This record gives sequence, C-alpha cells and structure tokens, in this order.
Amino acid sequence: MKNLVLLFFISISLSCSAQVVSGIYMGKLTNDSTKKNQTYELALSEYRGKIRGFSYTTFVSNDTFYYSIKSIKAYKKDGQLIVEDDKMIVNNFPESPAKGVHQINYIKLTNEDTLREAVGTWKTTQTKIYYSLHGEMQTKRDDDSSKSALIGHLKELNLIANDNYRKTETKQNTTENKTKVKTIIAETEKTLPYNQRKTKLMQVIDVSSDSLHLAFYDNGVIDGDSISVYQNGKNILMHYRLAAVAGKKTIHLDNNSTEILLVAENLGTIPPNTGLVTIKDGENIYQINFTADMQTNASIIIRRKKK
Repeated sequence: MKNLVLLFFISISLSCSAQVVSGIYMGKLTNDSTKKNQTYELALSEYRGKIRGFSYTTFVSNDTFYYSIKSIKAYKKDGQLIVEDDKMIVNNFPESPAKGVHQINYIKLTNEDTLREAVGTWKTTQTKIYYSLHGEMQTKRDDDSSKSALIGHLKELNLIANDNYRKTETKQNTTENKTKVKTIIAETEKTLPYNQRKTKLMQVIDVSSDSLHLAFYDNGVIDGDSISVYQNGKNILMHYRLAAVAGKKTIHLDNNSTEILLVAENLGTIPPNTGLVTIKDGENIYQINFTADMQTNASIIIRRKKK
C-alpha cells in the first residue's frame, strides 16, 4: 500500500502520450434519488499503464460526521476513465458496509494533456439485497496537496510519510553482548504561543446572514485533537476536543470582514491536528477541512455580501 502512495507522487510529474490523469481531485457526489451531496476526493496514480489510488467520501447526518477511505483501481476505455472501489481501508460508519456493494465512477476524458476536471457519473453495484444507486460526480484537480483531507488522513494512517513528524531509526552497538538495539526517536516541532504562529488561510467565503452557525468535527481517525477558536482575536471556544459529533457555536457578524482562527492545542496521537468546520449561512452550508500544528494556525475569512 505504501508503494502505491509513493508511485502517486512520482507519477504526477511524469508525462506520456495519453492524457495524464495522475493527481488529486476534490468535489462532490450527488445522489440522483435523494438529491443530497457528499464531499468526495480522489487521488490517482498512473504508472506503467496501471492506475491506482484512494478515495475519500464524507457526509454529515444528524450532527455527526461520517467518512470512508478506500483504495481504488482504474482503467481507460472508450473515452472514459472508469474508477472502481478496490478495498475499504477505514470508516466510522455505525454499521458495517454492505458486502458485495462497491462504487464505480465513469469520468469523461478530454483532449487536454492533463485531466483538469474529473466529471461524470457514478453508480453502486446491485446485489440480491440492494438496488443500485447512481448520480453525478463533479470534481476538479488541485495541485496543492496541503488542501487535501485525503492526503492528510493517509499520513495519519501511516500510508504516507509525514515530513514534519517523521520517525527515524538509529542503531546502537553494545560492547557487552554486541547486539543491535533499535531506538525510535520521534521528531516533533517546537511549541509556539498561538499568537506567534504562522497563519495559513484555508478559505474565503461570502455570506448573506448576520449570524452563522458553526460546527466542529474531527474529520478522520479520532485521536484526541483539541482546538481553540478565535473570532477577530476574541476567544469563542477553548480547548475543545474534536469528535465525530459536532461541537456547535453561533457567531454574529458586523459589516466588516471576520477572521475565524483555528488553533491546535495539541497534536493528538497522530499529528498534525486535523478537522472539519461547517458554516451554515441560511440554507447554504460550507464544509472546510483544516490542518494546524504547534507552529501554524488555520484561518477562515468570512465576508458579508453587500445588499
């Protein structure tokens, strides 16, 4: 599995005569029956004619965040990229996924050198018990892997090396018994006060309401991540431990720009600190994944639309 991830990063930079599909694609899946959306990410790696990778699907139901990460395999046929589930890696569903049911994506290939948008349809396989579901897929390529929740979780699952929190192995010879002792040294970053940390802008959103409903989740493996939240420098949530169930906060806006600052209070058991914040503006809901650590805060800028 680690080799698949390594090939993913290698193959992004390779060129070939056919359209390059290697990359990270972010967007949504829409269910034709329910008309509901699910956030969807796809990481594809094409190497020596074989296409493999991972998918990440999320949705919120009854104030609870659900997700799944799967390995996938794909091939090109009749002007389409066909992507099929291979194996479930991890999920937090309340029940085990149905046996024999997997998802297939049908993505339209274009005449461009590189696939910029993975757009098409999807369906699930039909069994004796379950009907097939189907809908539309709309995702766009994003070359900034730091924005990808999927890549962050692959690091959490130790499927990708984490450069900032890597583990190194040293060998020590003892003269007494001449045996080699392996010592694991965890390299962690120096902790800075939150107001001395760098700030990374995650997203800018424009809203209509003068009050917004915020909900905070751990968007992957529940590993004890805790955050504090500031609105224009004022603390509105202190040492909140992220979980699958939402932690909620309502904020009020003036006519100026508002900054929501997300500060990591720890790194959990699997660094860095990762989560999801949803922002409800009337009927509109924004979902923003964030990453923070002991040297970097995450920021969201909210602007009131002019009436």
